[in-house]
Amino acid sequence: MRLRTVLNELPLTGYQVQDPSLLGWDVVVSPADYEGRGMEGVVVLATPEQVERLGSPREGEGLVLEYLRGAASELPLRPPTGVVAASGDVAPSEFRDAFLRLVSRSGVLAVSRERLFKAFLSSYDIQQFADHASGVLRNPVLISNTDHKVLASAGDLPQGVRELRDVIASGYVTDEVASLMEADGLIRQARATRVPVVSEKGTTGVRNVSSIIYYHHLELGRLDVFEVRPLTGLDLELVDYAGALAGIMIDRLGVAGERVGMGSTVLADLLDGKLSSVDAMRALVTLLGGADGARYDLVSVVGEEGADRDYYLKAGQVMQACLEDVIWTVRDGSVVLLLTLEKDERPGFDAYDQFENLVLKNRGFCDFLERNGMDAYVCEPFEDFSLAGASLRQCTGLRQALEGRSAQGPRVHFFWHERFAVMGWSAKRDGKLAALLDKRVVAMAAYDRRRHTSYLQTAVMSVRYPGEPVVAAEALSVHRNTYFYRVNKIRELFYLDLKDGDDRLAVAFMARLLEMSEADGLTLEGRNSA
Repeated sequence: MRLRTVLNELPLTGYQVQDPSLLGWDVVVSPADYEGRGMEGVVVLATPEQVERLGSPREGEGLVLEYLRGAASELPLRPPTGVVAASGDVAPSEFRDAFLRLVSRSGVLAVSRERLFKAFLSSYDIQQFADHASGVLRNPVLISNTDHKVLASAGDLPQGVRELRDVIASGYVTDEVASLMEADGLIRQARATRVPVVSEKGTTGVRNVSSIIYYHHLELGRLDVFEVRPLTGLDLELVDYAGALAGIMIDRLGVAGERVGMGSTVLADLLDGKLSSVDAMRALVTLLGGADGARYDLVSVVGEEGADRDYYLKAGQVMQACLEDVIWTVRDGSVVLLLTLEKDERPGFDAYDQFENLVLKNRGFCDFLERNGMDAYVCEPFEDFSLAGASLRQCTGLRQALEGRSAQGPRVHFFWHERFAVMGWSAKRDGKLAALLDKRVVAMAAYDRRRHTSYLQTAVMSVRYPGEPVVAAEALSVHRNTYFYRVNKIRELFYLDLKDGDDRLAVAFMARLLEMSEADGLTLEGRNSA
């Protein structure tokens, strides 16, 4: 057991060590008498007279617990290396009995630690491990991550602990409850000392132990144990060990949360449709810094083919540094970002422009995409969180619709600019493309292909530059008289009036659909012949 645990379990009024790091050492409690030499990793009991006569142990010879009956003020401020000077009110014989009782209790601790380790090895997820840990500790367990998401809970909570039951039901520790749990300073103490701390019924009305979960010196979450069966110092050590094992599992499963660069588990739950409660929704809004009526958008960023999760985790961390007020997660071979805009009271809909500015004017984000050959696919903005899963599917559809486009083009693709392309891809996928095509436009495209003319391209430029024949002619690289000739021929040959709104819509829509079609080799490549 830890030396700190040994000292906490004994009837002491104070102790001193030369090196405070000794308190974290794992030691074996020995019933043997001190004979001037010890064994590394072993602590033995001795009187001040024995230490003075035999000397203190040398490096690698274990530790000596020197007990003095009397006031803590009488202890030396810097005992010799390898000596823990301790004081107490009980007689030396009573203290020795208490010390020897730890010998058998250390065996119980070793067995419990072994049970926890076996539980860790046999657990496939956090919940399974929590179930086993609660059984070993014989108390309810709650494991949460840095996003305040409840990863697992196990054991029967004490009656009347409404806050805890609400937390488990919603799946998230709300900001209100988190603030209450931080109020007594014990969580800060746990972070500072990196050991479990006891809260004496501070916020929930139940005595509990809180342990910060670390892995590779990163905070990954917290393990809380609530007292149903009395908690002892040995339990604190087991809680610490359980937290260490939970840290390995959290890291392995990648569920630590966005605050440690592992991606937001809140966003992952949102995409899975798991945020069904009002409290969970409110927690997400608070996390995003948004309010009712805020607008959101998903961005799916895709990199090199076959890239693994670590690749996308690193990419997510970089993009989070570029974009403000963004949460992200790794999903299906991409980084999914959730962007937020404040509520807009104007009657129009400016979210398209706002999100384009948010993304395209972020030089760091765009440069990162360009340098790493990554593409970003942006869905339609939404206000209702329940649409997040459908919005991600929209990003995926946009990506598939644009598959095969030249890598020399823009790296950011907005759904509202590619709406027709996505509709064409969807219709083609479902075998319904032909039903959507205006046969007049199809006939014009076929005519261009056979005769090497450019009527379809002319019609498209007429729609793109309405009322600007000079600009349209320049875009086609022809004289404006040639442009007017083609427009008139389009009406004569294909029965399309480019002054009519419906016919103009048919040209714009069908031209984009034809881009998706491979039937008959129809394309939009124009020829500058009359």
